Amino acid sequence: TRRSSDLKAVEYHENSLKIAKEIGDRAREGQTYGNLGNAYQSLGDCRKAIEYHKKDLKIAKEIGDQAGEGRAHGNLGNAYWSLCEYQKAITYYETHLKIAIKMRDLAGEEAACGGLGNAYCSLGDYQKAIEYHKKSLKIAVKINDRAVEGRVYGNLGNAYQSLGDSRKAIKYHEKLLEIAIEIDDRGGKGTAYGNLGIGYQSLGDYRRGIEYHQKHLKIAKEIGDRVGEGRAY
Repeated sequence: TRRSSDLKAVEYHENSLKIAKEIGDRAREGQTYGNLGNAYQSLGDCRKAIEYHKKDLKIAKEIGDQAGEGRAHGNLGNAYWSLCEYQKAITYYETHLKIAIKMRDLAGEEAACGGLGNAYCSLGDYQKAIEYHKKSLKIAVKINDRAVEGRVYGNLGNAYQSLGDSRKAIKYHEKLLEIAIEIDDRGGKGTAYGNLGIGYQSLGDYRRGIEYHQKHLKIAKEIGDRVGEGRAY
């Protein structure tokens, strides 16, 4: 299961941390703190994740590792976003974005814009969310990362759905579906089906809405996505 592989990851990174400390490799130590933070975030323990990401950030600053600093800020943004502390998340994402632009790190820039888009969406500022997601999309296309591109289409669809523009939302979720099919991403397919179901229901096309929700449910059961399964019901 996902949980047992996350617990295995924690064990692996704990060992890695021990070795890094023994040989005095500060860069590796910082990176391992970041990995532990991500593993705990995956396990749903965001407070512990924050603890580790802050240790990663401290080391990155001490050894002058700007890329590591950017990475840690992005991870802290994700953790605070998961805790619904959106303003705090925005502060970390903004710093990540600044560092990424300075270092010409396009993947980092895309991730920071995506994080800002999600945070503003959660705060109900959908126009600002769309602005950041469109920046994110531009970069994803530029670096030719289809998986990221698909995710951004899904984010844009959600933002337009929240604005009440279901037709535009459907258009973006269809693009996500197209990419998910192309790269064989079953999770992405499930998400797209669920969101298309919501979009068509909002337009009053309940038959089509139910069809998509059933497709979502089928995939959620296949991949063991309990949250998705609950949503599909």
